[in-house]
Parts: sequence; C-alpha cells; structure tokens
Amino acid sequence: MEKYTIEIERDGKFFVAQCIEYPNCFTQGRTLRETLRNIREVLELMLNVKNPQMEAHLMDEAVEAIVQIA
Repeated sequence: MEKYTIEIERDGKFFVAQCIEYPNCFTQGRTLRETLRNIREVLELMLNVKNPQMEAHLMDEAVEAIVQIA
C-alpha cells in the first residue's frame, strides 16, 4: 500500500488540494470532506487503483493529508 501526502488550503469559498508527490494532481471542493473525496478520486484515476486509504491532519492555514493506495 502506497501513501501520498496531500496539501489542502482554503481559497475563498473552496478548499484546494494538491498531491505533493504528483504536483499535477490537484482538485478542489466546497468542503474539506468533498475535497478529500475529490483528491482520492483523482489519485485513483491517475494511478488506476481503487480505494486509497487517506488520513488528514488539520493545521492553522493548511491541511496535510496522507493518502494510502493499495
């Protein structure tokens, strides 16, 4: 199972997420939950795998999430 680090920042009314290991892998969402779901889907499509494991850590100005891919 692989793990990926996701950085999530608030941008106005949206959260924007980017995978640190794959800088061109990014998405957005209106809520943190939606954003995490969207970045998981992007990683699944990009890596052609199902159900990556994800763990998010909330910080003051950004969120760092660890995504695990089976």
